[in-house]
Amino acid sequence: MQIVPRTLTAACFGLLFSACGGNGYNAAAPSSANFDLQTGIAKMVTNGLSANVSLSGMVSVNGVSTAFTGSGTFTRAPAINATFNGTVASSQTTTVAGTITTAGQTAPYSTSVTDYYASSDDAFLGEVSGSEYDVAQTPLIFPTMVVGGSSGILGTLSRYTNSSMSVSLGTAQVSYSVMAPVDSGSPIGVVVTTKIFDTQNTLIETDVTNYTMTSSSVIALSSASAQNQSGTLMVTAQ
Repeated sequence: MQIVPRTLTAACFGLLFSACGGNGYNAAAPSSANFDLQTGIAKMVTNGLSANVSLSGMVSVNGVSTAFTGSGTFTRAPAINATFNGTVASSQTTTVAGTITTAGQTAPYSTSVTDYYASSDDAFLGEVSGSEYDVAQTPLIFPTMVVGGSSGILGTLSRYTNSSMSVSLGTAQVSYSVMAPVDSGSPIGVVVTTKIFDTQNTLIETDVTNYTMTSSSVIALSSASAQNQSGTLMVTAQ
């Protein structure tokens, strides 16, 4: 579910993509209403989703931290049949494309990552980008029942340079939390957090992705952010 947004790299600025923000729910208030996150993920994998987004953040330019802004589109294409790590799977490619302006210069931005899900239950199996091949140590299964205020660890990914899985890059721990709706008719907020560690188990990046999900299990992107030593990137759905 674009669980590991770090791989969405802004090629011209060396930034990493992720998610944050959102509205229409209450982070503090627990809720007794039940939502089916597993079904929501299954629908998103099958149908995809898209949004116009604004881009902002900080990037190092010649050693100087410099602000940037931009705009573009976020697209998760409907899944197609594939294989991953020797297993029949569904693959879904996420693309962020647009333009970014910093220090008076404008450059195109385009990057993508492909996520893989089990064909049987849409458990998350792993993710592939041009520079990384990540495999779930055990498939990440999304809960069928969540309520506002609930949270948990979905699992851990092993990070490699490619599909041979001979060179380790470290691990990534994925967790979720749920924000209660502001009223009975509003969607909940679903926050997916990925903490990325190198081979020395040092935290090198934190990514947070925020979605909203209705009572009929329809997921939409709310906003996004990533932070590492190269800079930060914020993506907000318009």
